[in-house]
Amino acid sequence: MKNYEKYISKSAIEKIHEKSLYILENIGVQVEHDKACALLKQHGAQVEGHLVRLSAEMVDAALALAKPTFDLYSSTLDKPLTVGGGSSLVGPASSNIYINDDGYIRKMDDHDVIRQFKLSDTSPVTDFNSINFTVDHTHMSDDQLKYGNMVTALKYSHKPACTARPNMFNVPEEQIYSEYKRGVDLFKAFEGIEGNEKIVHVGLMNTLTPLALHGGQIDMAYAICEAGQAIWLAPCGMPLMTAPASIAGMMAMTNAEVLMGYVLCKLINPDCAFIYGNTSGSTDMRAVQLTIGTPETALVCYVTAGLADYYHLPFRTGGGLSDAKDCDIQAGMESMMMIEASVDCGADFIHHGCGTIGAFNVISFEKFLMDEEAYTMAWRMQRGVNCEDKLFLMKDIEKTGPRGTFLSGRTPKTYRQEFFMSKYMNKEDPNQWQNAGSKSVRSVLKEAVETRIAAYTAPDISGDRLKIIEAYLPDSYKESI
Repeated sequence: MKNYEKYISKSAIEKIHEKSLYILENIGVQVEHDKACALLKQHGAQVEGHLVRLSAEMVDAALALAKPTFDLYSSTLDKPLTVGGGSSLVGPASSNIYINDDGYIRKMDDHDVIRQFKLSDTSPVTDFNSINFTVDHTHMSDDQLKYGNMVTALKYSHKPACTARPNMFNVPEEQIYSEYKRGVDLFKAFEGIEGNEKIVHVGLMNTLTPLALHGGQIDMAYAICEAGQAIWLAPCGMPLMTAPASIAGMMAMTNAEVLMGYVLCKLINPDCAFIYGNTSGSTDMRAVQLTIGTPETALVCYVTAGLADYYHLPFRTGGGLSDAKDCDIQAGMESMMMIEASVDCGADFIHHGCGTIGAFNVISFEKFLMDEEAYTMAWRMQRGVNCEDKLFLMKDIEKTGPRGTFLSGRTPKTYRQEFFMSKYMNKEDPNQWQNAGSKSVRSVLKEAVETRIAAYTAPDISGDRLKIIEAYLPDSYKESI
């Protein structure tokens, strides 16, 4: 029995798939891209304008090409990362435009963007790094505006910057394919990759729920797939707004969107690596807002796991998600629930892994560190209880006997391996804590954030590789960040 089956049966997963096929065959998905519509029609899809309907046979043919795992390469790694098979690769909060700054929510500036990048780069939990788009574009060339963030991440990250991407905001739609392709070529050149034999970039694509794929996103998908890189596709349905008012209905509809995108990607390049995704949540109809720190969002993780298992695809879902506006009790409750679900369901790629509040829109640096602790606890739970003979420590029990103590000498290695030790949570005697100044966990986290960011040092990059990206680096980041 797989972990997702605690919440949804395999027969229910098959039923969702059947409903998705019905949607694809009878309702269709709006594919807002002439070239993509022509390609789909050429392979048997019914196309009326931009409305595309797929047969079950087309879907099955594409699913026969599914890759359950793939290797992700980076010059920062001694060996590639395997994506899939429960890889549980964690990334930082991403694309947030606000920050909670000591209890006050304000718009991010470039100083915040760099600090967030450094916090992730020094994290013991994140496996890959990303950088938000900068805000101040004064004195930037057109190329620096499009590729500056991507190459800044490549130059200054000690971890794979696989999700770093060209900035396609304000690029005319007819230029998106060629400009994104330039970015992928630049990425591959920096990583020393020729041809399509190795994956170094994971492109991000979202559906336009309900039941649409946007033309600009499809242009990026063409560039990514043709370059032999990996792509993930993730909808974000809002029940009663952009999705039906039930989890089953929402998952059947958004699954149809992902399957349409998957079939298209496999027609562009049958060998492309595809990450199945879903980040749908709930809707608070009192505020008419997307909510992601809910039990239903956690259930979406498990359904996504079941569908990805059914399709034999790696998958992205979950994260350290919360609707809270501060690093507070709500943030802790919601994130622990979501992180436990993300880890327990076996998510291969966990985007927005640390620091997310405000339904994706806000970051809290203090919560970033709190989320790291939550992952460590969740992973410890997944390890379970090891009952190897040597771990019963019978000799220690015999030696100590009744009313004795097991405390002697240095802390044994067994204890350090078996028991979780928090970096930031308070475990002291109440009187010790109070006599030491009654320091809140948030204040401890705040100090730790500054210590972590101050500890960042830039990696050494060879001169030949720097020449590849130098012209694209923003002037303020050419020497240091």
